[in-house]
Amino acid sequence: MIRAVCFDAGATLLRPDPPVEEVYGRVFQADGARFTPEQLQGALLATWKDVQAMRGDRYGGVTGEVDFWRAFLSRVRGRLDGGEVSPEAFSRLATHFRDPASWMVYADVRPTLEALRDRGLALAVISNWDSHLPSLLDALRLTPYFRTISVSAIEATGKPESAIFLRTCERLGVSPSEALHVGDSPTDDVEGAEGAGLSAVLLDRDDRHGHLPRRIRGLDELANWISPP
Repeated sequence: MIRAVCFDAGATLLRPDPPVEEVYGRVFQADGARFTPEQLQGALLATWKDVQAMRGDRYGGVTGEVDFWRAFLSRVRGRLDGGEVSPEAFSRLATHFRDPASWMVYADVRPTLEALRDRGLALAVISNWDSHLPSLLDALRLTPYFRTISVSAIEATGKPESAIFLRTCERLGVSPSEALHVGDSPTDDVEGAEGAGLSAVLLDRDDRHGHLPRRIRGLDELANWISPP
C-alpha cells in the first residue's frame, strides 16, 4: 500500500519561464557569442548529457555550486564558438535563475498535491538541484505541501543513487515499498527509485517516451496509480 509520494522538481513541479534557451541566448549574445538557435539547443543538450552521466551529487556540495555552474556555462559557450563566459554574463544568469519570478509552477501541481494530501499521503521532493531549491519552493508557496525536501547538493548524493531515496523514506517514516516516486527522467527517477525499492511512475509531459511502461502525461493522472486507502 502506498503511504507516501515523492516528486522530482524540474519538469515535474516547475519549469523555467521564459525557457532556458531563450535566457541563455539573450545573455550569450550580449556577451559577444554568435550562434543559431539550433546550435544553442544542441550545446545545451550535449552539456546536460555530460552532467547527467555524473553519479552522486553533481554540484560538489553547497560550496561547490558556483564552480559547477561556471564550468557548465563555460562548456556550453565553448561548444558554441570556443569563447569564454564573462563574469558579467555568469552573474546575470545566476541572478535570473535564482529569481522565483523566472519559474512557473505547472497548472496540475497544486490540485494534485492537495488531493494527495487530503487522502492522508505524506509528500516529499527528491531533486538533483543546487541548494537554492528549498528557498525557491518556499517563494513559490509549494513548501507547505511537503514533509521533507531532499536536494542533492545538500545531501551530497543524488539520483539515481539509492541513498537520497532511502533517506527521504526514513524521514517520512515509511518503508521504500510504501513510497511512490514521480519524475521526468527514466534513469534518475524511474530506475533510481526502483533500485532503492520504491515504486515509480514516469511523468512524460512532452510524450517523448511512449515506448516505456508506467507512464503518465500529467500529474492529474497520478491518482489512478495509487489505490484508495
